[in-house]
Amino acid sequence: MRTIALLTDFGTRDPYVAAMKGVIAAQCEAHIIDLSHDIAPFDVWEAAFFLRDVVRYWPAGTIFVCVVDPGVGTARRIIAVESEGRLFLAPDNGLLHFVRADACEVADESLFLADGSTTFHGRDRFAPVAAALANGARIDELGPRVDDRVALDYTPGAIIRIDRFGNCVTDLIAPATPYAVIVNDYRISDIRTNYSGDGAFVIVGSTGCIEISIANGSAASLLQLSRGDRVAIVPK
Repeated sequence: MRTIALLTDFGTRDPYVAAMKGVIAAQCEAHIIDLSHDIAPFDVWEAAFFLRDVVRYWPAGTIFVCVVDPGVGTARRIIAVESEGRLFLAPDNGLLHFVRADACEVADESLFLADGSTTFHGRDRFAPVAAALANGARIDELGPRVDDRVALDYTPGAIIRIDRFGNCVTDLIAPATPYAVIVNDYRISDIRTNYSGDGAFVIVGSTGCIEISIANGSAASLLQLSRGDRVAIVPK
């Protein structure tokens, strides 16, 4: 039995996720798992980095259905990608930026729900295509190869996420030699391995990347940092 993992910005108060799960359950036998439905509305960047940080922990064979889709109903494509035995469905808007593999456009309309809407492709297109993949369809059967995928508007060396604790997660790997971090007008040279102590400090977080933190407080609020702020590593 395949596992279908859902990532959306739909929340769980509205009927959207439940409708998607119903379509999948009606068309295949699969374990349907919620990765998150709390991605900020329309936030493709957040979804792309969320996916990047969790995919490695999921087994081969997992089907990831990722619907953060500000362009729903427009000419934007739906793409399917297979990477290291895992399958991915997403709008072609940069969400799969970190999934480095060939993509196919999902163009076989016979797989979509009949009389589907232009505003809810999660239910009417993504869900039945995910079920088809769980039933054994190959991505190259879904449509033509895509060689011009949309990339995320992203340059390395930045704060990529601010978590709910106010930690500023970067995409930087700590060097083996003593270092400090410069962000905006701040130079932070206090390097720690846990969250005790006072003041702002740098720590290597659970993703393996450098984070800017404050014990029992929000570094983002105290230092007025935002996602996308540039961060540099300099010698200590």
